[in-house]
Amino acid sequence: MIQMTKTANPKVHEFLSLLQDPEVYDVFQELVMHVLTDQEGCQLIRRVKNIERHLGADDDWCIWEDTGRDGKEILMPLTETLDLISERIEDSSLPVLKETIYTGNETEIRASFLKNKLPEVAMINGKRFMTSKDVQNFLVCEIPDEHRVNSSRNTARKAAYDVMIKASEMFPKTLRLIKNKKNVNVLEFIGNR
Repeated sequence: MIQMTKTANPKVHEFLSLLQDPEVYDVFQELVMHVLTDQEGCQLIRRVKNIERHLGADDDWCIWEDTGRDGKEILMPLTETLDLISERIEDSSLPVLKETIYTGNETEIRASFLKNKLPEVAMINGKRFMTSKDVQNFLVCEIPDEHRVNSSRNTARKAAYDVMIKASEMFPKTLRLIKNKKNVNVLEFIGNR
């Protein structure tokens, strides 16, 4: 039991000596817990649990725990942690990683790659476009390995046709599927990225 401060009042001494009895101490603990959890009282325990849940704190992760007693790490107060994170975000010297994640089936992913490639294609007669042969080569050689098409002629031709159709469906404002004078499928870039 915790040692209480010395006082001259004999009733306080009597109370403290009664607390030395384990049965009396247990009753005293129940009374204190009742006061702390009483629905019509301050409900301190409920409030502390809500604060811990909100901060993500528990017995294994303490915010200001003394390392001398339990050996738990002393963590920064939440406000200081947020300030540190804010400073790191605003630090322009840190490199910015830009990575695009593509989702969908393989045809949709390849169509997204194709849409990103078309604005980079050299202009011919004032237009940016890729023929079905160009798309086949792109799908076999230029896109990331995990999305590449098998290099067999029929597989690449079919994949290029499917990807060109899917790209024109997915991006109708920027891509248009047409046939040229030789009746070859051509995917034309018509809009801004």
